[in-house]
Amino acid sequence: MKLLIIFAASEAPEGGQNHSDPLVVTMAIALSEPGGEDTKTKALSWAMPRILIDDGSSVDILFYETFKQMGLTDECLVPSNYNIFGFNGSSTRPKGEITLEVRVGKILTLTTFCVVDVLSPYTTIMGRSWVHGIKGVASTYHQRLRFPTPDGVAEIIGDIAEEKC
Repeated sequence: MKLLIIFAASEAPEGGQNHSDPLVVTMAIALSEPGGEDTKTKALSWAMPRILIDDGSSVDILFYETFKQMGLTDECLVPSNYNIFGFNGSSTRPKGEITLEVRVGKILTLTTFCVVDVLSPYTTIMGRSWVHGIKGVASTYHQRLRFPTPDGVAEIIGDIAEEKC
């Protein structure tokens, strides 16, 4: 799909006033489980608020507090053998990884999240691998994430109230 993705100055929030707000959105995240004897899938789905779109992050992160609030247990985690490093050089050992379905409009991606047990105002951080995977273009200035679909360019608009975290 070769679609033109553009942002107009008029689409900036609050009449284009200067801001430095992060792009924070709400998306559907689901865990698929085998449905039993037939081959249908039973999906547990959550409308996940306070997701930070951060194309500077090299990993997709699910915070452990959110993981627990989703009703998931440590048995769902796959061990990981790496550390993640923050902007200040601090190292965090993940509790493990989990693959979940992320749905934006008609686009569904299987996304592997690194689950970390640190405090955060966000529930999840969607990093550049996910943004690139949907061929997305994020604009913090416009508070939008746009991406191509078979039906044209779709977008997620930032949750303005959530940005102030």
